[in-house]
Amino acid sequence: MTDMADPYYADMKQHKREADWLHACVYANYCIPTKCTYVGAITVDTEERGRNCYVCKVYEDGGLHTRHDCLAAIEEELKELKSQYDYEVSIRRKLLYEIVQMLEVLDLLK
Repeated sequence: MTDMADPYYADMKQHKREADWLHACVYANYCIPTKCTYVGAITVDTEERGRNCYVCKVYEDGGLHTRHDCLAAIEEELKELKSQYDYEVSIRRKLLYEIVQMLEVLDLLK
């Protein structure tokens, strides 16, 4: 029996599709969108006022399609990257402190 015929495998694939869809719903208007909640492709469009937006290719007003201001999306993305950078720096400092502690222990053991 192959993995494809296993009902558990099919069930897990369905759960994965649902989780991917929920991720798209939750983050539809946060950072730079990767796909619409309707799993449509995202393009950059210009509004009447001349501002750029990330928009679902099949955008319809009143639906759950994605439409997000480019400037706001880039600012949110930058904020996320800064947060991730701060986290990485704190981990690096912690590891450097632990290395110094280990070197001191090694010196004592010599």
